[in-house]
Amino acid sequence: MLDAESLDADALVAHVRQHLGDVYGGRRWLLTGDVIQGAAGRHIADLGALGGSGCFVLAGCHGIGAVPDAPHAVLDVTGTDMMDGIRRSMTALEADIPVEIQARVDAWDPTGEARVIRALFASDRPVARRTVFGGRPAHWRVLEDKSTVDALWRQIGIPGAPSAVVPAVLDDLWAAHVQLDRGAGTVWSADNREGWHGGASGLRWVRSRADAEQAAEWMADHAWTVRVMPFLEGAPCSIHGIVFADHVVVLRPCEMVVLREPGTMRFSYAQAATFWDPDPADREQMRAVTRRTGEWLRDNVGYRGVFTIDGIMAAEGFRPTELNPRFGGAIGKLAGSLPELPLYLLHLALIEEGNAGSPPRDWQPQALEAVLVAAADTHRRGGAMQVLPGVKLAPRTAGLVWEDGDWRFTQDDEHHDVHVRLGPGTAGSLLMLQLTPESTPHGPLVAPRVVWPLAFLDAQWSLAIGPRQAARAVR
Repeated sequence: MLDAESLDADALVAHVRQHLGDVYGGRRWLLTGDVIQGAAGRHIADLGALGGSGCFVLAGCHGIGAVPDAPHAVLDVTGTDMMDGIRRSMTALEADIPVEIQARVDAWDPTGEARVIRALFASDRPVARRTVFGGRPAHWRVLEDKSTVDALWRQIGIPGAPSAVVPAVLDDLWAAHVQLDRGAGTVWSADNREGWHGGASGLRWVRSRADAEQAAEWMADHAWTVRVMPFLEGAPCSIHGIVFADHVVVLRPCEMVVLREPGTMRFSYAQAATFWDPDPADREQMRAVTRRTGEWLRDNVGYRGVFTIDGIMAAEGFRPTELNPRFGGAIGKLAGSLPELPLYLLHLALIEEGNAGSPPRDWQPQALEAVLVAAADTHRRGGAMQVLPGVKLAPRTAGLVWEDGDWRFTQDDEHHDVHVRLGPGTAGSLLMLQLTPESTPHGPLVAPRVVWPLAFLDAQWSLAIGPRQAARAVR
């Protein structure tokens, strides 16, 4: 057994990878997701290095970048927006896939023993007649419902913003709005009638009676109940934990790059970043909330693996707004700070270990926490994205540099402050911006920093994104 206190990062990574090799080695893996490049990710290389016997990638559509260097197929799924594209991909993967694609999977895995690795938001339902590895059971998935989570915070003893859960009926919603509005309006969150939703797709920022009438009409079509809470000015943020049998690992806070669409009630989810540094006391408050929540999840629902708490760093401190018992989007930025440790594969292995009721492996979670936090604090990452629904634009890449108070495209091999990629997605096209760490200051929110290049690209490439505004820090 390794000594956690004297363990260095390289030794810890080697130790965890040895256990992961025991889990993943000698088996075929069917990798699935909404976009084929995302489904493959680093998994093909990681599983090969861990002794896996080969991968087949099956996804809803093509995305940005090169196709996987492995057998693969797409189901040609399209959606009206990001959330709709994800849902349609999930449905298509869980249904009977086309005969010719099923035949290819069966030829690749004639014994049917391959296991499925699904995307972070997926269920535990089989794909292509293969069993899911590390699937999330239903009693975990229901905890994502934003209309019930405030009751859970109260049960755990975590301070939250005032809220009311009311039927998706205009009179009830307006009464709750009037009661809870502090002057900046209220935010309405749909329940999970249609299943999991994220990326701010089920949120509406209501500031007037006209807003309420329009939002109530949408909610009635998509939800049974709605959570109404005051709009909180502040930094959208998240924090992740990892539940082991004997310890809850807590990571560092991340900024959720959530932009506002002026003239609408919508928020625009634009990815995540780790450049932001909250006040040390606020950081520790977030970490304490996460540890307490992880312990509750372990003790009450048998949870294992990664979970996420999203919220707002408001004037009164961190106020959680949702719990996601799954591998959250922002943890990809944290994982990229220590890429040799495949966190998603560890997450799935922990779920399988808990579901099987087998004795936990010696994962060294206390040492893992220290190494992951240090790596994420040292190596910052992040950027932004915008979904461009309904249009299929030609793929292109570019670099941007800030010069003389304005943005311009880079030339040849010139240093760039932002790397830009444009390509296909399930809802049309996807614009991705990656901030260069050396050019991005640590401490401030990056949301104001990405609004400018988005406006520049919108004008230069005629993307029809429209204006965007950033949240502001209030602490």
